[in-house]
Amino acid sequence: MIEPTLQALSSIRVILASSSPRRLEIIKNLGINAECVPSTYDENLDRSKYQNHGDYVKDLATFKVQEVYNRLKNDTNPPSLIIGADTIVTMGETIYGKPKDNDHALEMLSCLANKEHVVFTGICLKTPDQEITFHQDAKVKIGDITQEQIKAYIKTGEPLDKAGGYGIQGVGGCLIEKIDGDYYTVVGMPVYTLSKYLNNLFDK
Repeated sequence: MIEPTLQALSSIRVILASSSPRRLEIIKNLGINAECVPSTYDENLDRSKYQNHGDYVKDLATFKVQEVYNRLKNDTNPPSLIIGADTIVTMGETIYGKPKDNDHALEMLSCLANKEHVVFTGICLKTPDQEITFHQDAKVKIGDITQEQIKAYIKTGEPLDKAGGYGIQGVGGCLIEKIDGDYYTVVGMPVYTLSKYLNNLFDK
């Protein structure tokens, strides 16, 4: 992020269309004073209509942003920028979302153990007159972990609100053998590319 962009963002209302404390922390660490307005979009997209995971996750982010935009556009101080994001964990054609319960988390992590998978994060940036969408992906390899280690991790409570059943920025980082790509893509907010597009939008 460069200074003219931060100056521009400091004078407008910025919304993060997410309830994720991790995403909000990343945004605030960039110097952006955003407020969280979680989207109520029900994420009912038909996955079979998408030829690749990148387009799917971009559309998820876009529909979240559009729902928030429609809700806030008539406010006395409507947002000048809405940022939306969605992250999925994939292996082949299989998409791993957030586990439903501990048993589901155990099933997910057992499938991912000692294998490489791909994490996709889609982003939508919406201003009153522009909309930018992009996605990033990163390859992640979970190590050769045992069932006992997986169960111990699940007891921390961390897996239940994370796509794929793990959080790389928390205790789940102990499970990760290697990453090929942007760490922040795996967390759910690819900082470098996000900053590049924000600079294009606001550094005039």
